[in-house]
Amino acid sequence: MMFQPSVLTFRRLRAGLGALLLAALGGASHAGVSLSWDLSQWNYTLTPDQTLVLQATVYNEASATEHLLGSRFVGAFGEGIEFAYDFLAPEVPLAQQFAAMDLAPGESMSFVFGRLVPIGGQVALGDYQGGGLSLAFRDARGAEVSWTPERSLQISVVAGESPGQTLPEPATLALAGTCLGVLAWQRRRRAQRGAEQCLPAGADPLGAA
Repeated sequence: MMFQPSVLTFRRLRAGLGALLLAALGGASHAGVSLSWDLSQWNYTLTPDQTLVLQATVYNEASATEHLLGSRFVGAFGEGIEFAYDFLAPEVPLAQQFAAMDLAPGESMSFVFGRLVPIGGQVALGDYQGGGLSLAFRDARGAEVSWTPERSLQISVVAGESPGQTLPEPATLALAGTCLGVLAWQRRRRAQRGAEQCLPAGADPLGAA
């Protein structure tokens, strides 16, 4: 006997297909944030006592449909390298680095992910490999979005001394510039006062007639 589907069966099937179609359209129309991030480089040559500062960039890919906000930062995970390096948080906490972040689709921001510090202050010469670095935020709906680069750090430790001179932070440069400006102003004032003392009584220090 051949099975004859009823009208009710067709209605249920049509309703089910309609629900699946709406779900698919809803997922396609709400991509949310599209998070990724990467270190500035993955291969390093270091001296035995050198601390590695992990410079990185976070991206909200062009395919995103909303902004990536620093206020929705969840956390980060980092691993050290066994018997060689301990992983430490950056000197400026990530939450503070991301505090004002507001990335539109296609935008990016540089930041410091963390530090690898030699265990005991010294690392034996040789080659080391590590990884396990992850970063997580939330989207506008509260869903957690994370990214773990599929790469490993490659570190070669060679004989030598750590660089004795490091580049100052931008804030330090700004402060130094301010101090130099104040010193120059003070010197000009001293020179002007000396010139005024040498002028005849009643003379205009600016040279007016």
